[in-house]
Amino acid sequence: MGSDQQPNGEAATPPVNIYEGGGQLSAAVPLPGAHPDHVSVRLAPERLEVVAECKYPQESQRYLRRDWQVGSWRLDLALPHPVDASAARATLNLGVLVVMAPLSEAGGPTRSIDVVAASEGGG
Repeated sequence: MGSDQQPNGEAATPPVNIYEGGGQLSAAVPLPGAHPDHVSVRLAPERLEVVAECKYPQESQRYLRRDWQVGSWRLDLALPHPVDASAARATLNLGVLVVMAPLSEAGGPTRSIDVVAASEGGG
């Protein structure tokens, strides 16, 4: 499970689910309060990096209970199988970022992936 914003101001690590099916690898990352313009995704054949700044309108309110955090998130992880980063896509829907890429042994360069709101991307 991910951790909250660190006391020293460093970005927290969000939780992630990685799954495989239909010849592709997918990573689902919950980013409550995130907007596609504030999410950066970089993908290499064997590595995924996500950096996000998440905001929520009530962040200045006095919380009576607070089970999830907003703020800076950073995920940097090795993928279990190589992927084709050039054919990858990323969507953000209802606060969950999903990065999908076809499985591939060919390798290739690291690239930035545009994050699209699911309503704009048709899914």
